[in-house]
Amino acid sequence: MRKLLVASQKSGVGKSTTSMNLAAATASTGTRVLLFDADPLSTIGEALKLSEHPRRQLLRALGVDLPGALVVDFLPGLDVLCPYAGEHCSDADFERLLRVLATPTAQQFHGCLIVDVPPFMGGNAAQLLALCDEFLLVMRAEAMAYRTLPALLELVQRSSRDGLAPPMRGILLTLPDGEQPGGRWERELRGRFGARALAEAIPYDERIGEALKTGQIGSHRFAESPAGQQYNRLVGTLNLTSETSAAFTAEQFLGGLREAAETVGPIAVGPSLSSVESIRESEKTSVEVALFVPPPEPVPVAPAPSHRVRRVSRSGEIPRPKRIERNLPPAAPPAPVPSTEPVQPHANALAQLWPLWILLGAVLGGGIRFLPPTASMLPILVGVGVTLLVVVGLIAVASQDRRAPGTEEGERKKPRSREIKKVKPKGSPRADAASARLAALADSSKLRRRDSGIN
Repeated sequence: MRKLLVASQKSGVGKSTTSMNLAAATASTGTRVLLFDADPLSTIGEALKLSEHPRRQLLRALGVDLPGALVVDFLPGLDVLCPYAGEHCSDADFERLLRVLATPTAQQFHGCLIVDVPPFMGGNAAQLLALCDEFLLVMRAEAMAYRTLPALLELVQRSSRDGLAPPMRGILLTLPDGEQPGGRWERELRGRFGARALAEAIPYDERIGEALKTGQIGSHRFAESPAGQQYNRLVGTLNLTSETSAAFTAEQFLGGLREAAETVGPIAVGPSLSSVESIRESEKTSVEVALFVPPPEPVPVAPAPSHRVRRVSRSGEIPRPKRIERNLPPAAPPAPVPSTEPVQPHANALAQLWPLWILLGAVLGGGIRFLPPTASMLPILVGVGVTLLVVVGLIAVASQDRRAPGTEEGERKKPRSREIKKVKPKGSPRADAASARLAALADSSKLRRRDSGIN
């Protein structure tokens, strides 16, 4: 049994249309085909209007403990199975249905299985890849169509069981409306993928869409259309035909499904109720301990340092705090604050440049000689000359005032008398007594000389 999965990296590229037309073209060769709609949106079931089909049968209503609806002989040799049509299908039920289809009991009735999956293979990628032997990638021939292809191939490699991914049978290009066969984007994709791109390209055909509107398959109704011819050729390229095609009735096929379902049995999604209750009883103490954890002890917070506000005296100075500890050494005197008074430039600098002023006046006087005299030039020159003389005179007077003793420089050069006056140190009591005796002896010697001279 050939098992082919039809995938795409995004929606709207003709994946479901390819699955239906490829299955119908394969069934036209005499091979019994089972078309399996694995899309949760049930795209094939809605397109073929299976809910209105007269031969539609629900598996559970027929005694098969499996979800979905089955239509046997939708076309001669084509059966359609939609697990999401008509009733709810859980993940456990869907996985169980895939395991039933993988059994030899269910596979003995068909020679080919074609699986239509949602874009990016949905949430059951691993189970779908395990069911099929190879996959066909459908891609629309348009700009930047290959961007998501590496992500899809990585998903296939990651979702495959035992690290063995099913091989890709090839890339089928579908042409959008207005794109002719052999157009720009088809040539670009073929040049990029090389031999991986199949030789058949499905052109845009309005009759394929018209057939789907009436619940029919275009490759069966319009087999001579350009798209129908390409699908018939694709069957031979993929080698989907089977020489051994079993002839069976609907009751035989349903009986095989019922037997396979009993063999597989129900799939446990999680632990049973009794196991859950035993786990809860065994972990009851640990859960209570984890829930009622004593609060951590509060960490003492250090008090914030209190800053003492200094009071300012009337003079604007901050008084020094009183020293509490007497054994501490006295505080060092404050460093001298550098003076912020601007240093005045040397006032005598301009006065010392009197030769330059004389040279400047000579140059100006000589230059006036070559200028044509006018009535307004003479007052201007005289005013400039007088201004220069006044400026030089003021600078000279200022320099003499700074040299005078009454100025600040004079006071700095001439020390004050009270500063240079030396204070006589006070003598000790013994020194005072000795000087008094010497003075008394000197007076007595003077009196004796005077008396002897008189005698």
